[in-house]
Amino acid sequence: MTRPHAPSEALQRYALGLSRERLPSPAAKDSGQRRARLLRRLKAAGIKGWPERLTLFTKSLPQGCRPCLRGQGSNLVMTLECNRDCFFCFNPKPRVPGLSVHGRSVRTLDEGVALIASLGVRSVGISGGEPLLEERKVLALVRALRRRLGPSLRVDLYSNGDLFSIPVLKRLKAAGVSGLRLNLAANGYDAAPAAMALKVFRDVEVEIPMVPEHKARVLALLGRLEALGCRHLILHELFASAANALRMQGRRALARRAGLTWSGVAGSEEAALEVLLAALRQGRRLSVYYCSTGTQGWISERALARARAGAPKAPKA
Repeated sequence: MTRPHAPSEALQRYALGLSRERLPSPAAKDSGQRRARLLRRLKAAGIKGWPERLTLFTKSLPQGCRPCLRGQGSNLVMTLECNRDCFFCFNPKPRVPGLSVHGRSVRTLDEGVALIASLGVRSVGISGGEPLLEERKVLALVRALRRRLGPSLRVDLYSNGDLFSIPVLKRLKAAGVSGLRLNLAANGYDAAPAAMALKVFRDVEVEIPMVPEHKARVLALLGRLEALGCRHLILHELFASAANALRMQGRRALARRAGLTWSGVAGSEEAALEVLLAALRQGRRLSVYYCSTGTQGWISERALARARAGAPKAPKA
């Protein structure tokens, strides 16, 4: 087995979206009247979470998010290649094959598994690009994680669902995937991949960026997902970064917060808060979770601290 190599902090910060300078906390500025009004209404309606960093949910947190918020989550990117070209994608181009764990380039699956094991995490997200373009490697990775870290590790696969079939889903389940995270914004909010996945998996969650002008479509999707039996809809603040800046033209980026290298887009947070409020007022069984740029910055700082602590020590001269 090869030994994971220590990355530069610059590479880690790039992969985690962290800038070097310290910036104000997310709740300190940019709290416009509309957002403040929505937060008051959400509090009155019974919202849960941590308002100071805008980590909010209506019923419960997804299983895979709980370790992440405790600083015990990690992510393995299988490939940057994808069969979609979403305008909001923050992956750099050219989108090429290649493995990485928390910003550390790894040469083999065994090296990636060893690195994850060294971090002492409780959950791992396998993402891309579209990881199912490398289905055989995904299956081999999950089996290796199970052999090394056992059944208690949470393993979520992130996908747009385009490559799903019942045989593919059964292979993922048999290999040891715990649950699926679907980006249905990629296909125009079609819930069909979720419906198929629920025939095999209990934990099928939808995770999408909150595009402000798509709020009505997201509310309609919420109803469809609840009818299917999905338990969580995860909304991310739409953000602009160096990788998607050209395709974000015409949208106003907010001031960067929490030391991130990306910034939220005007209107996204307010739209997400309105979806949360609608879910509460409608008594939805499905839980809506909002992961803001403030939340992402907080998670990334904790991930960087863990990566520093777990990095292999350089040999003494």
